[in-house]
Amino acid sequence: MDMKKIGFLINPIAGMGGKVALKGTDGKEILAEAIIRGATPIAEKKAEQFFTELINSSLNKQLKFIIPQGKMGLDILQKNSKLIDAINYSILERISIPNTTTSLDTEAVVKELLLEKVELIIFVGGDGTAQDIHCVVGLNCPILGIPSGVKIHSGVFAQSVSKSVTIISRFLQDQVEFNEADIIDLDEAAFREGSLNSRLYGSCIVPQAPSLMQLTKTHMKYTDSEENNILGIIRYLNEEIKPEILYFLGGGSTIYKISRAFNSNVQNSKTLLGIDAVLDGRIIQTDLTESDILSLLDKYSAKSIRIVVTPIGGQGFILGRGNQQLSPEVIRKAGLDSIFIISTRSKIDNLPYRTLHVDTGDSKLDAQLIGYQKVLVDYNEYWVLKIE
Repeated sequence: MDMKKIGFLINPIAGMGGKVALKGTDGKEILAEAIIRGATPIAEKKAEQFFTELINSSLNKQLKFIIPQGKMGLDILQKNSKLIDAINYSILERISIPNTTTSLDTEAVVKELLLEKVELIIFVGGDGTAQDIHCVVGLNCPILGIPSGVKIHSGVFAQSVSKSVTIISRFLQDQVEFNEADIIDLDEAAFREGSLNSRLYGSCIVPQAPSLMQLTKTHMKYTDSEENNILGIIRYLNEEIKPEILYFLGGGSTIYKISRAFNSNVQNSKTLLGIDAVLDGRIIQTDLTESDILSLLDKYSAKSIRIVVTPIGGQGFILGRGNQQLSPEVIRKAGLDSIFIISTRSKIDNLPYRTLHVDTGDSKLDAQLIGYQKVLVDYNEYWVLKIE
């Protein structure tokens, strides 16, 4: 089997805004604010997991990686002797990487990777990184994203790090075909203000692996049927909500609409895209960070907990996409049985294979969450769906 030449790059700041409720890290000011709030890099951990799983599967023996210097590639290998000894790589020495990278660095690296005639570009990042790569690559070279951003709405990403390794395995065996997938990014400033202003930037070539690649996010258009469905859920919740339970309401239009089940004051205070805490019929804190949630779990440790989430339209993720505040530490502290999933029927019907997904960044927790889970879809009506 011939050795495959693979381009690889990391966006070091991708996803840092998630746990601190900043909905992204576009722009120097937002990155600075994320750091002030205690954000730490997560992309390097995703890259390390990717390379470790490659080594464990012996796929690394069939690959040669072309990587940039510094934080965008080489550092992660140099920090881990097991990786640097096992990975076959060469360095893009013509480009120096600054301590704080920007989209211009991503574009410069990708231009060099194309000159190296790589057969695939793997990147660790989010929608913004995908957009930067698209500006250079277009349809000239296949790409594969390892999800590390906050939003991750584009269709160029594997569903998780582990599934990206499975895709590489099929790629090495020439068992993967390629097709076009959309690059979508949101206006982060509007996103932080509670508006979903998405833009289609174009398409890139990606591996065709429906059970392993995530699809492009779709936005719900609520018809009369969906609105009646929502009303059924609200009526049921109105009977089931207990004042002694501490509720963490996730983001999204579905949960925003069903928040009326508590009362109109809760809905009026509910953020569209943030995580908000409700106790005894009132919102006690809005747009929570991970540390805010952990503090509330400590303060109300005697309370029963419900974490209310809804699948992302067209993708099916309930954790790990746009709600990184619900971190592995939060989920474990609240308890796995605290997760309460709500969805309209049409949203479920429009999911590939009608399955749900999690990508918390903790593979052990993800494995614990895999299985079957009840989803409230109407008045006293639950569907049992598989999380995978």
